[in-house]
Amino acid sequence: MLEFLNLLKNGIPLDFKLAESFLKTLESLRILDVLEVRKNCYVLKKHFCIGEIELAKEGYGFVIPLPKGKARDWLVEKNLLKGAQKGDIVLAKMLNKQRNTRVYAKVIQILETKENSVLCYLEKYKLDCMAISIPNEIPYKIKASQKSLKTLPPNTILKLNPKNGEILEILGALSDPRIDESIALHLYNRQESFSLQAELQADSFKAVHLKDFKERVNCTYLPFCAIDPVGAKDHDDAIFYDDENSTLYVAIADVSYYVSKDSALDIEAKARGFSVYFPHKSIPMLPRVLSENLCSLSEGKLRLAMVWKIRLHKRTKVVLNSELFEAVIKVRQKLTYEAVDTFLNTKQSKEIKPALKPMLFSLNALAQKLRQKRLKNGFDFLGDDSVMELDKNLELKDLKIESQTQSHQLVEECMLLANIQSAILQSKQSTQGDERLKLGIYRVHDAPKQASIQDLFAEFRLLGIYQKNTIPKNTKEFHKAILEIQTLVKDSNMAAEVDKLIIKSMQQAFYASHNIGHFGLGFEMYSHFTSPIRRYSDLLLHRILKAKIKLNQESLESLPQICENLSQKEREVAKIEMDFKDRKFARYLYKKIGQAYLGVVINDKRPELIVLTTPPLQGARVVCLKGTGVKYQKVCVQIVDVNLATTKVYGRILESFNEGFGIQNAQISKYLFTKTHQKLQNVREKAKLNAKKMGKNIKKRSKSSSFKPRHKRKGK
Repeated sequence: MLEFLNLLKNGIPLDFKLAESFLKTLESLRILDVLEVRKNCYVLKKHFCIGEIELAKEGYGFVIPLPKGKARDWLVEKNLLKGAQKGDIVLAKMLNKQRNTRVYAKVIQILETKENSVLCYLEKYKLDCMAISIPNEIPYKIKASQKSLKTLPPNTILKLNPKNGEILEILGALSDPRIDESIALHLYNRQESFSLQAELQADSFKAVHLKDFKERVNCTYLPFCAIDPVGAKDHDDAIFYDDENSTLYVAIADVSYYVSKDSALDIEAKARGFSVYFPHKSIPMLPRVLSENLCSLSEGKLRLAMVWKIRLHKRTKVVLNSELFEAVIKVRQKLTYEAVDTFLNTKQSKEIKPALKPMLFSLNALAQKLRQKRLKNGFDFLGDDSVMELDKNLELKDLKIESQTQSHQLVEECMLLANIQSAILQSKQSTQGDERLKLGIYRVHDAPKQASIQDLFAEFRLLGIYQKNTIPKNTKEFHKAILEIQTLVKDSNMAAEVDKLIIKSMQQAFYASHNIGHFGLGFEMYSHFTSPIRRYSDLLLHRILKAKIKLNQESLESLPQICENLSQKEREVAKIEMDFKDRKFARYLYKKIGQAYLGVVINDKRPELIVLTTPPLQGARVVCLKGTGVKYQKVCVQIVDVNLATTKVYGRILESFNEGFGIQNAQISKYLFTKTHQKLQNVREKAKLNAKKMGKNIKKRSKSSSFKPRHKRKGK
């Protein structure tokens, strides 16, 4: 459907050859009389919209126009939804024609039903049991006897058919911490198990032997090392640096050898898009026999790889030439980030093999030079990441903040270099007149909008960080100003918050079939090539590049749609991982109701949203029902209630402090005073506008002949 809507957005030529399924959709829209012909193309008439339904707790819904862009969503009252459920794609008609107001609409027809199930928890209402959806809290009637429902534990998690209320699956009790994983996955229709065909195909592959791959380059003599987090099992990449010849080798698992196009494994990988990582386990994109065994670049094992050989200038580290080829490699040693950091800092290690030590030193020096060069155009943000530690019952035990270190930078710079070379190669023509093959899978990032830049620097002025009156007008000025600000706050507690503000002002990176550059990294061209075990985008890019180096033609017609789907799945995976974290925070705080914690206000609206800073709850969000505070203010918040189903944590502000982020108290006090004054002024202005609006409505009603003031009506 999305591919059809992309075509319709730009206009479908009358003589355009469509797939049979598209022809049926087009014909149904013509019968409904919602299409018109403009410039010899079919387009949707004004006041009509095709979009995805999102439901609200109160029962009404929103139509989110597709393909997603800048268009506002349309509100549909409950009685005008025509039975549409969350995720359905519908045709809607605008009811009000006024501009600059909320768009009200009604559903004309459901074009595609996407969600055949809804996740709910069981709740007793008076004497009956009802299903309440997660996270919208929409009530559903259950097609089952009340007697049987009452035998289930309180707050049982159910998978329900929203059309008829039939119970499809009982997942377990909400009180069990082990159910959090199932809830997070089911919310986005993700499952851990693979199809039988995919499992059988994965099991059919044999171990790698050199005699079976004589056509590949034998790189087993090169002392590659893999550097990954402790406990990692899916090793995508390995590195070797020949300092004498200034040549970097980046080996990436050749997953495309095992996952052929349109195979059972490919269908599974495409549907998942990405691996999901929880604190205690991963939900892989490919069966574990591949992701953690045959494809993983394990220590001492022969593995198939795609290898980038990149020769660099000895002094400037500019890429002189590069070559991509299919190879067989053997990783000499599997290392952790911690082990490499210890070695680089102390110059000693009993763990690292002697043959790798000189290479790691020279590789680190190369990475720092590449990084220094990259940051002349790109940005560097604090790479702190919170990693949860769970106990045997899968409840929150501790939370560790992991910072980016030299070892992380070493791996990152090598991977960035390989990704750039991959993007350059896929943009090259294979043959003369091969213009269409410039289509590919690019990782792109737009520059921030001017309005976002203005808001960002206004915030910096209020915080006393940026004193200049001018606002950057182009990307070069913006980059320079951001570097100055980051330098100013480098040693303060506000460095991480400033980085968050900068990132928030920028647009999201996404996948695209045409290159527009990557603003955040400062690259003219960039792709994802280095993680084919856990990202479908990288797997596809491997296929494209193999076709390039073998002078074959890979079918690329569906790439625009594939890129759109990948971007959507990437956002879904991020939501799954965040939902799981929120559930662990909620469970922890459910047992701590009444206790108080320190946090920081992160919004300007009511109710205030607090992010806790007390270990092990760094990052947990609390909605404040009582008390006041302003953005960036340090507060003490008491937990008053927790909803385990929706993960909402509620609290009240007990105390506000005129301090925060290591800024001088005088400055933060000035900032807080300004913000508080601004907040009160906004409330007064809003009250005046409401009063004015009410006055106008009364005047309109008084002019109507059918209206009489209440005290003048007959019998009153």
